[in-house]
Amino acid sequence: MQPQEYERMYQREGDYWWFVARRRLALALMRTYAPPQVRRVLDAGCGTGALLTELSKQGFAVGVDVERAALCLTRQRGELPIVQARLEALPFASETFQVAFALDVLEHLPDERPALRELYRVLQSGGCLILSTPAYRWLWSKHDVALAHYRRYTACELQARLHEAGFQVRKLSYSLGVLLPVIALARWLDRLRPGKPAATVVPVPRWLNRALVYLLDQETQFLLRHNLPFGVSLAAVAQKSP
Repeated sequence: MQPQEYERMYQREGDYWWFVARRRLALALMRTYAPPQVRRVLDAGCGTGALLTELSKQGFAVGVDVERAALCLTRQRGELPIVQARLEALPFASETFQVAFALDVLEHLPDERPALRELYRVLQSGGCLILSTPAYRWLWSKHDVALAHYRRYTACELQARLHEAGFQVRKLSYSLGVLLPVIALARWLDRLRPGKPAATVVPVPRWLNRALVYLLDQETQFLLRHNLPFGVSLAAVAQKSP
């Protein structure tokens, strides 16, 4: 990912609707699907540390990222346990964690299969991997180039990768479905935009930011009971066999 994108993420990750909604959905999935009394959590691809900050309040959590620039920004959030490492070679013993998060991580890897095998290895039996990925190749734009994506997924493609790594898929749904038409238009316009690729984090007024967070909170409540047939992203819960 381009270095300036990490700085922008750090500045906006705390309150911008996209990051807030993704984080709240992931935490809601953990509360719903994770084993009881979670004590050890891995944030794989922790980025600039907003999720890790919240996880650290609930027990022991460690963040891993390959990018030094991201970890330097994470350190500015406080004394958080972080490790610089590749997800394809995690520096932890097998069956260390009860829950692992990988939010918008797999698409950054040339081959996501070794990372999924490693995440499976470090999870305890019955442990859960909670992940999100961007959806649909036809939404590809300069946004993906700026963020150094290799791919976007369909539900079938993501499910196949998880099964291949040994996981049982307990939940798999598209998300941000209510915003698909708006974001699809934005991505199409992004392809036409001149200049260098940049992530499309569009500033919005506070009232609209709050309204979008509320709207996506309602979608999260729906997703906990049902699956969406379409959306900008995919969310999944995959379990290591007990």
